[in-house]
Amino acid sequence: MKKILYLFIAATLMAACAFSLPGKFTQLADKVAAKGAEFTPEQWEKTNAQFEKLVQQYVDKYDTFSADEKKEINAAIGKYTATALKCGAKDAVKQINALLKQVPGAVDTALEGAKGFFEELGL
Repeated sequence: MKKILYLFIAATLMAACAFSLPGKFTQLADKVAAKGAEFTPEQWEKTNAQFEKLVQQYVDKYDTFSADEKKEINAAIGKYTATALKCGAKDAVKQINALLKQVPGAVDTALEGAKGFFEELGL
């Protein structure tokens, strides 16, 4: 019975993380990193619209996030940006750059996140 309870608690915590804004950013960045090279221009447009909504939520609630949450979000932004660059999604990169101008301090941290992502790829 205890195992079932522990599994339920673990599943609930994982679901809660996925529905948090940092979790949503991470999921989107991971999805794009895994499949972005295969995206059509229409898929990039749809994904960028999702990304834009997340960035707007981040900007609107920026002061409510902890330093760790900001770090996670900015790392995901960096990963998303790096993937868009790697995949040659020029329009996506233009949109991303315009969005990042709204986020205080995100540009430096996003660049660090992109650097880390490229290092993981061995580039």
